[in-house]
Parts: sequence; structure tokens; C-alpha cells
Amino acid sequence: MEKGIFVTGSGTGVGKTVIAGAIAATIKAHGLDVGVMKPVASGAKEIDGKLVSEDAVYLKKIIESDDDDDLVVPVRLKPPIAPTMAASQTGVPVDIDKVWRAYEELTKKHDFLVVEGIGGLMVPINDTLFVADLASKMDLPLVIVSSDYLGTINHTLLTVEYARSRNIDIKGIVINMLKGDSGFVREIEKFSSAPVLCTVPYVEKISVENCVYGDIVEYFCREINISKIMRKET
Repeated sequence: MEKGIFVTGSGTGVGKTVIAGAIAATIKAHGLDVGVMKPVASGAKEIDGKLVSEDAVYLKKIIESDDDDDLVVPVRLKPPIAPTMAASQTGVPVDIDKVWRAYEELTKKHDFLVVEGIGGLMVPINDTLFVADLASKMDLPLVIVSSDYLGTINHTLLTVEYARSRNIDIKGIVINMLKGDSGFVREIEKFSSAPVLCTVPYVEKISVENCVYGDIVEYFCREINISKIMRKET
């Protein structure tokens, strides 16, 4: 079995948090001790003098995690922009060593870890690391999340090609927020040669900000072959 997966996106706003949470909850429903992690979060809200990541709150709630916030989301930045820019604006550098320590502790604590990246693979974390470097150092295969928007074929194929150029394994692609004709899904699968693990219809009531996840877990339990994500390729 894999030790975990890294959930990345074809871009920002494709629903990585919703999909990462659904995968984690589905794995938990299969009886495994699963943990969640978002190594770096920007756009954190200040609540009672503490920076809080809404994505991390959502991920923890959907699996009823009691892990400490500093483990789940070790780096929290207030400006809702790329980490390098947010760090520059606030004068708070990204403590990458804190990320590695938290990751090691979570992998020891749980059977399986679902890690959600920030943005896409080429989002810079600091002056030398990109999101792809996090996935590579963690030695986790990718689940790539895309969605129903103009340009999704291009963005998804670029993500697949870049991951392969870095020798990062790809478990497959999840197409989120599907609204209409699914012809582009077949194009993505054909040209990427990566399996589409699941398509998820657009559901208005799901909200990361309000921690509302509707029936997404039940949907995943029905529609996705979770063993393909958990099984280690030989």
C-alpha cells in the first residue's frame, strides 16, 4: 500500500480541498487510520490572534481529525497569493524545515496521508522549491484535480507532462465540478494516457469556507475505485 498521495491541481480554484477531503474520508470509511496535511497555506484568516487555514479546517472536519493544526498546516500565510509573494509581503519566510518535520510525524502517526498542495505544481514555495518539489521529496504519487472550464485540457495535459518530466508518479485525474458535456474528459484521458479516476458533478451546496461537504463522501464511496489510489504500483 502507498504511504499516501499528493493532491495537486491543474490550477487554482478547481476544488483540490474538496477532492482531497473526499479521498481521505473514503479511505477512512475503508477502515484505515488516515491523516491530512496542507504543508503551506496562503489566504489564512486571522481568528483570535491566530492564523487559520479554512482548507485545513475543512480537511480535518471531514475526517474528524484531532491532529494539531501546526502538524496539518505548518506554514500559514495571510495574503491570498503565491507563498513566495506572501512571505515577502509579510516578512515571514516559509519555514520548510517545519514542513518536513510535520510530514514525518504525520506519516508515523497514520496508515495513510492525504497531502493537498497549493495551486499547481509550479507554484513557488520559496526561492528554490516549487510544489512539485514537495511531492517529489515526500515521494508521493499525484492525484491531479481539474474541473470544467475553458482551457482545462491544456492545463491538465501540461500538469501531467511536467509531473512525468520530474519522474513523479501519477495515480490519475479527478474532474471536478462537471457542469455539461463530458467530451473534454475523454480528450484528457486520451491525450494524457492517465486514468480519469472519477468525475464529480457541480454541487452548489458544497463549501470549504463554511465547512459544508454535503454527500461528497457518499458519492466517492460509490463512484471511485479507492484501491487504485491506495495500491502501490510494482
